[in-house]
Amino acid sequence: MATLFSETLTRLRREAGFPTAYRFFHDNCGAKVLGMGYRKYLLMEQGKILPLFKHLRAFVAGLRLVRSGGTANELVKAWLKTMAGEEFYEELLTPLISDKPSLLTLSPTQKALKEVMADRKFYMTPEHLAILTASAENYIGYQFLSSDSGVWTPEKLAESAGITKPAADKIIKTFFAAKLLSKAGKGFKCPLVGAQIELPHKTSVPELFEKLVKRHDEFVASGNLVWFRRAILRADETALRDFFQLMAVNLSSVSAYSVREKTPKSAIFALEAKAVKLRDF
Repeated sequence: MATLFSETLTRLRREAGFPTAYRFFHDNCGAKVLGMGYRKYLLMEQGKILPLFKHLRAFVAGLRLVRSGGTANELVKAWLKTMAGEEFYEELLTPLISDKPSLLTLSPTQKALKEVMADRKFYMTPEHLAILTASAENYIGYQFLSSDSGVWTPEKLAESAGITKPAADKIIKTFFAAKLLSKAGKGFKCPLVGAQIELPHKTSVPELFEKLVKRHDEFVASGNLVWFRRAILRADETALRDFFQLMAVNLSSVSAYSVREKTPKSAIFALEAKAVKLRDF
């Protein structure tokens, strides 16, 4: 029998781009991150058992929800209502919990973009991440391969990415073995073109994330700055986290500008959005 929590968890899982409970569990490194076996997680989605409160942290991370944001709060609130019961929640917990609405909400256009991007997500495994970060050439090769819908050969990759032919040969063989490339006539195509890439949970492979940051910074440092905007302001942290959700959707929507074939002025760009807490004040 479904519960408010199981229905909320299942809906948020689908909205995040995981079509099945099996995909959500295994694409998030299973018990290593979620802290339970697949069978137990499935029972939670079916409403037969309620997770321990501590498990919500892993669910929020696995669903890529913004902490202290609207959807994360929705999941926690559904757990509380299911645990306490609607009547006791309203009587005893509602007075203690501020139901202040988010200062910023997603517009219809942003909601539509979020739904479209959910259908185009590709969840990388730790094995994939290990391959991408194994060398600077692997990372650069991945960026080029995943940005063009054409047929790739070692010669084309070497010329486009500015790497040696032996390095390009090795990259294509390695990526093909990991199913990051597929055969296309006399060459290869990348199935990640046009997809929104979701990385494995950071706590499962922290060493790989350190390497990923290094590869990313190396690649970005080799480019030229073409646009920059910065703001410093005093704000309430809880309220500002609502803005993070809008920024996440807006950054994802930049894919609308991506091109999958070469144009007279096409290039690879790096776009970033970050928030740095400077001082408590």
